[in-house]
Amino acid sequence: MSDSTIYTRKQRKILLVFSIVFLLVVIVYGLKNYLGALLGSVILYILFLPMYRALVEKRKWNAPTTSVFIIILSFLVLVLPFLSLSLLLTDKILYYTSHFEEIINLIHRFEKFTGFRLNDKGTLQTVATKLGEFVSRLFPSILGGALELFIFLGLMYFVMYYLQVYNRTVKSKVFKFLPFDKNTINALTVELKSSVNANVLGLGIISMVQASLVGLGFWMFGLPDPLFWGLISFFAAFIPILGTPLIWGPGGIYLIMNGHTGNGIGLLVYGAILVLNIDNVLRLYIAKKMGDIHPLITIVGVILGVPMFGILGLVVGPLMISYLLVLVKVYENEYRKGLVNTATTPTDSS
Repeated sequence: MSDSTIYTRKQRKILLVFSIVFLLVVIVYGLKNYLGALLGSVILYILFLPMYRALVEKRKWNAPTTSVFIIILSFLVLVLPFLSLSLLLTDKILYYTSHFEEIINLIHRFEKFTGFRLNDKGTLQTVATKLGEFVSRLFPSILGGALELFIFLGLMYFVMYYLQVYNRTVKSKVFKFLPFDKNTINALTVELKSSVNANVLGLGIISMVQASLVGLGFWMFGLPDPLFWGLISFFAAFIPILGTPLIWGPGGIYLIMNGHTGNGIGLLVYGAILVLNIDNVLRLYIAKKMGDIHPLITIVGVILGVPMFGILGLVVGPLMISYLLVLVKVYENEYRKGLVNTATTPTDSS
């Protein structure tokens, strides 16, 4: 049988690359509903990699046993509390969006107090419906039912297990196929660690502290549902500049509208002095210890990432923006280097 082929070596190479890319696209499309699980496994892997290596390489623990231990620990410390908070939050938000008459009554009171006319009832109902849709995109696996949640968590931890146990092999294989030099790969790796640490650990700590303070303030000054509004503040705190003032500001106005002027002013002062200042202090500390992410990158990243990846978009969105800026800088440096080399190359005087 002849080994001849109608394709040249270059054509075979192009077809091979095309086949690989095509199959990858098909696989990613097939797993599109579980991309959040894959991203979550990478985020947890990065967070717990220092602990894993310390236990395996320094204390000589068994690698599979260590990975199982870290999986259980991450579930108890991060995933389970977050799931509990998210379920409580989504239940409340979906209740309010399905009982929008209560929201409309509150808005009518605001109109009467300020004399400022808001839009009609139909528009308000549309806004409430859109908010419900936004929540369903934010927590798709949680709202999808027990089976989907089980598959989501199972896939996430399955991938995380193999990323940890075979971390050196996976790293070398991934780096081998990246079209970047060593310096660029190092820059991308640093950016990945910085983004995950700053947005998960750093902003997580800030958001938890601020949420606790807002919930405490709502309780002290007599507002209803302090736990619920504390949870809302937890997620609002991920948005720089705006953040928790979106919660305690209207809370203070609500109290003033209902005749509790002292409590309303007290809540506004409490939020402006304590909640905002603790945010500034913690952000400075986090920036030094875990990496500094520019507020503009975070805002644009959240707007981009949350509709695409749900709650993980709080991390993935800013990371995508950071990676874009790194790659643009790398291209600029390489292009400038090429221009310099071209300019300094001797030319034929003739």
